[in-house]
Amino acid sequence: MSVTVSAKSIKYVLMLVGFLCVSLLQPVFSAEPAGIEQDDDIKDAVVKIIVVSHVVDKKEPWNSSIKRSSGSGFIIAGNRILTNAHVVSNATFIEVQKQAETRRYEAKVVAISHDADLALIQLKEDNPDFFKTKTLKFGDLPKLQKKVSAYGYPTGGSGLSITEGVVSRIERSAYVHRGKRFISVQIDAAINPGNSGGPVISRGKVVGVVMQSRLLSQSIGYMIPVPVVKHFLKDIEDGRYDGYPSLGVDTQNIESPAIRDMYNIGEDQSGVLVTLVYPNAPTADVLKVNDIITAIDGHTITNNGKAELRHKELINFNHYVDMHQLGDTVKLNIIREGKPMEVSVKLEKTDDAFALVKGKQYERPPSYFVYGGFVFMPLTSDYIAASKRRYSNGLGDNITVLKQFWPTKERTQAVILTKVLPDDSNKGFHNIGNLLIDKLNGETFKDFKDFHQRLTQSEADFLVLENQFGYQVVIDRKLARENQQEILKRYNIAFGESEDLKATTADSDTDKKQEGSETETPTVLKQPSSGQEKAI
Repeated sequence: MSVTVSAKSIKYVLMLVGFLCVSLLQPVFSAEPAGIEQDDDIKDAVVKIIVVSHVVDKKEPWNSSIKRSSGSGFIIAGNRILTNAHVVSNATFIEVQKQAETRRYEAKVVAISHDADLALIQLKEDNPDFFKTKTLKFGDLPKLQKKVSAYGYPTGGSGLSITEGVVSRIERSAYVHRGKRFISVQIDAAINPGNSGGPVISRGKVVGVVMQSRLLSQSIGYMIPVPVVKHFLKDIEDGRYDGYPSLGVDTQNIESPAIRDMYNIGEDQSGVLVTLVYPNAPTADVLKVNDIITAIDGHTITNNGKAELRHKELINFNHYVDMHQLGDTVKLNIIREGKPMEVSVKLEKTDDAFALVKGKQYERPPSYFVYGGFVFMPLTSDYIAASKRRYSNGLGDNITVLKQFWPTKERTQAVILTKVLPDDSNKGFHNIGNLLIDKLNGETFKDFKDFHQRLTQSEADFLVLENQFGYQVVIDRKLARENQQEILKRYNIAFGESEDLKATTADSDTDKKQEGSETETPTVLKQPSSGQEKAI
């Protein structure tokens, strides 16, 4: 038996086999890996941001430098570009550039939240052609193991980069830029310096903004999720940034059976113990120490301080405070002396109101003044970070402890003698540094400006500075004033005081500050936080 096969049939079979082979091998050789979203509209909406920044030395504010850097951003409604605050902080000149274009457009910051590490920029001059692209829309908080794609312009090349990963963790954690804690999403997509501010996309919508990566680890990055972004955009609708509210309390987990037994917390009850209420907090007249907070806005709080985020997902209960706008009211269920009750708190302050040592500051140079070679500054988180906790003669070992203290009516700011610029007029104190000043000529003072006025207006022959242990630094006022200009010239310091103190100095020629009262000793507030993430 013989079978006759025509040439036409053979050609058809070969074409069919070839088509099947190409189809099967397509995922392997495709220019666009499976799963990574490569929508042209998304690419067109992602921009590179080139920045020149003015960086002031936090230890010696009379010195500064220029820094050049770049980041990413993306176009949203209203001809605005969303990016990270740390991409454009302290910027003096900003340009944006679209993919596959050579022209750069000058831009400016129109709103910024250093707390949430978010910023909005706009072009300085209207250019409709720049915005002839679809704006990116926001999605929702992604679920765990959800595939996402990170867009941006990382170092190592000039073109747009797209990497893929999955959502691996959702929790309330520190945003490195300013150290505040909000809900964040961990992803394993490769992100590098320059990626900051770029969108994280899922199913064509933005689910987050690339923020930071973790040191000494591989493929661990973090994004700012949509709930925080939407909070920021709503906050600035009135043209002003207010910030994220705080209850103004310190709490303790009650996982210990002994604690629960002592406070008569039943097996079917849970919550956190209030251990401190700030004197100036919005909760000062509502909550009491030893209250048990059992729920917030209807969300039950567990004994380890968590509340349900979604089905079988928990997050720190303060997340439900974060998501309120300043001025909103939050409802709390509490147990006081064994009796359940419900209370309401109007959220009128941010947590900066409860810190003696303020958090990191941007767009504002540090305050300082030099007097006879003695350099004075308010104690700030920026100064502590810049000092890298290295102190002279052990005299400054206590200054980081003050980060755990809160302000009082009598004292709202801590003042330190940072260093002494050697001169004949200040012999004997050349090695002093980071000395916390508690009293000036036996009297306390309210803040840095108050200290500055008292010292510069004093007519005493000697100015005596004391720390809380009684250690004394004595300044010969006459010699200090006589040698001031020569000392500034010798150490190449253009101005003996920061801009914010110049008006105070001018006023001091005619007005004199009233004497202050004895101050309360601040009370230890909370454990300092630490992290190993870095902004990129």
